[in-house]
Amino acid sequence: MRLSILLFLIPVLGFSQNLKSGGKLKPVQANMDIRHYTLSLNIDPDQKSINGFTEIELILQQPTKNLLFDLWHEYTVSKVSVNGQTVLFKLTPEDMIEITLANEVSGKQKVKIEYSGKPAIAERAPWTGGFQWDKDSKGNPWIAITCQGEGGKIFFPCKDHPSDEPNKGADLFLTVPKGLTAAGPGLLIKQTTKGSKTTFHWKTNYPISNYCLVFNIGKYSKVSKMYTTVNGNKVPMDFYVLEENAGKAMYELDLLERSCQILEKYFGEYSSFVNQIEFWPAHF
Repeated sequence: MRLSILLFLIPVLGFSQNLKSGGKLKPVQANMDIRHYTLSLNIDPDQKSINGFTEIELILQQPTKNLLFDLWHEYTVSKVSVNGQTVLFKLTPEDMIEITLANEVSGKQKVKIEYSGKPAIAERAPWTGGFQWDKDSKGNPWIAITCQGEGGKIFFPCKDHPSDEPNKGADLFLTVPKGLTAAGPGLLIKQTTKGSKTTFHWKTNYPISNYCLVFNIGKYSKVSKMYTTVNGNKVPMDFYVLEENAGKAMYELDLLERSCQILEKYFGEYSSFVNQIEFWPAHF
């Protein structure tokens, strides 16, 4: 596993959606136990848009014909399927996807939601969340997401409630223009380039809040330092930093090392639950 430490010090841009995460749990969603998310997204910096799909593995505790997911209503949902079968759905102005099945089902289910659109822009990140489509000093795309207040529904369909995290974690397949890096939570499993696009596969194997399933995109260099835990074990620290700031990265890793030492003092050795420490800056 990998502990992702996100630093969000981000400038003001554009507008944002008026969303809040959590609240009273709806009965339809209370029947849904989320087990795993798979996000497969193509991110287009020129169009400031995303398109792709989210697969949600869940367990229905009681038989039902109804499923309910959170998603910002400005997206276009093109297709919804449950266990490979296309189903009826409605994306409401209240930022919900209402799914109606032909017959009652229970137990394990797999829902696939295909969608596209332009995410709202963070108005005052991180206090008001959304996407930020920025550029570094050399003109390269630099993209970040903040959504702790709004929840993951600002860019993927989910059960947006703190009572239920995916027990088996999540997989993120992030496709970006070749030459850019998509840094996400968990472990980088694979990086594949085809034509003018590169896809990064990030994976977590542990429960994680949907507002932590975020990513940054930029012209990054990876700077690493080996951390020695309180018990003498070796854990690599990776810092995805803009190429133009790579020379300053070791100072940040030194600070992270000191922070980890303090945390280990009070909470135990990092290597007992983490085999890599990864972080990246958002917009400073």
